[in-house]
Amino acid sequence: MVIQDDIKDALEEGRDELVRVLASHGVLPTVVDDSSGSDLLGSSTPTFRIETADGTSVVDRQTRSQVVDAFEMRSEADCEAVREEIRAHDAWSGS
Repeated sequence: MVIQDDIKDALEEGRDELVRVLASHGVLPTVVDDSSGSDLLGSSTPTFRIETADGTSVVDRQTRSQVVDAFEMRSEADCEAVREEIRAHDAWSGS
């Protein structure tokens, strides 16, 4: 997966590069409806996906977890803030 490889490389470079790569591929994090997990303290957190506009998931579970951690996404509000940041980037190519 070319997109996944680009995302993995961007994770090593930092948040700004990760935002740029996601924007250039038109990829956004989304919250999976009716799903949640728990952190070590037992708090409920939504399950996220990293996907294209047509809903195609573009990363494996480990890479998804790394992206979620890099953006410190713990809620739907966190996810929406990251989505807005990606869409606002000059490299945004999505819809």
